[in-house]
Amino acid sequence: MAEQSDMASVDASASADRVSWGRRLAAGIADGILSAILMMGFMMAYSSVTGAGVTMPLKALGALVYGVEALVAGSMAMLAGAGIQLGFSIVLGILFALFTSRRTSIVAALFAGIVVGIVIWVAMELVVLPYMNPTMAARIALMPLAYFIAHLLYGIGLGLTPVFIRTFSRKRHDRMERPAEALPT
Repeated sequence: MAEQSDMASVDASASADRVSWGRRLAAGIADGILSAILMMGFMMAYSSVTGAGVTMPLKALGALVYGVEALVAGSMAMLAGAGIQLGFSIVLGILFALFTSRRTSIVAALFAGIVVGIVIWVAMELVVLPYMNPTMAARIALMPLAYFIAHLLYGIGLGLTPVFIRTFSRKRHDRMERPAEALPT
């Protein structure tokens, strides 16, 4: 009898940890968008304060598509840059959400997110920008500390993934815990 009770509590605990793929996907998308906003918001504010222009980070990202002309191309280059950042951030947010559970501690997730942000910063500095977007590499060379801080902010955003997973899965668990109500006749 006690063994059945232990097995039932293990099953209840395991089902409380289960989050559907759709809810993880939604949490990853929301977290990716937040992370992109944190990163690009900081970079745009920094660029504005230093006189480089609020749109410079978006144009520099757009240089992946438009080359050096992105710096003078206007709204299409900025739109391309925003799309690149959002797309990349959403994909990473989804990947991060796939490896995060409802029970992941916020501190552990923040630490992992910051590590991921630093790894992305290193990869961008050493491999991606010099070979794929030299225009952005030249712009980032003018503000290396701000670029690093932006990646830390991105990692902090990723670290909030468990909060999104709990939020998106809470509704399902709340419904499961409440007893069914009789319909009025």
